[in-house]
Amino acid sequence: MKHKRIHVLAAGLAALGLFSGFAPRASAALSGSCGMIVSVPHNYALGNMSGTMNTGTGAYSGVFQLASPGSTRGVNVLAVLDFSTNTISFNVTQVTINTPNNSYATQTQTGVAFTTAAGPLPGSYTISFTPTGSPTINLNLLPVNGGSTVLVQGTSGGSGALAGVCQAL
Repeated sequence: MKHKRIHVLAAGLAALGLFSGFAPRASAALSGSCGMIVSVPHNYALGNMSGTMNTGTGAYSGVFQLASPGSTRGVNVLAVLDFSTNTISFNVTQVTINTPNNSYATQTQTGVAFTTAAGPLPGSYTISFTPTGSPTINLNLLPVNGGSTVLVQGTSGGSGALAGVCQAL
C-alpha cells in the first residue's frame, strides 16, 4: 500500500509540473546579450590585530585592520555580456582600505573581448577575458529559464571568487 502511495504522489508531482509549464529543457545556447551583477566575496577581511588583552576583564584594547592601508579590492561588478560580439563591458566598484575611513571608486572598461569554451557542467560554458591591468578572469555560465537567465560563477585572479546572475536584455 505504501509503495502505491509513492507512485501516486510521483505521478501527481509530474502532472503538476507539466500543467504549470515546468518541463526539463535542453540547455540553451548563449545568444544576444545579458545584464550581469556579481559580487566579490570579502575574503580579504583577514588582517592583523595589535593591542593588549586585559586578562582580568577580558577587554581587548587595540586595533583590528581589515587589510593593508592603501590596498584596493573589488566589491561588486555590473556588466553587459554581448554574445554576438563576444565582448564584455563592465563597471567595478572598488574599496581602498584607509585608516580610519575606507574610500570607494569605480573602474569601467568597455568592449573587452572574451573567448568561449565548454564549461565544467553539461550545458554550461566558460568565458575567459583579460581586463586592462588585471589577471585573466574565468566565468562559468549556466543558461537557465530557456536562456533568459544565466547563472554566473567564476574566479578573478587575486580578488577571489565571483557569483551572480545575468538576465537577458
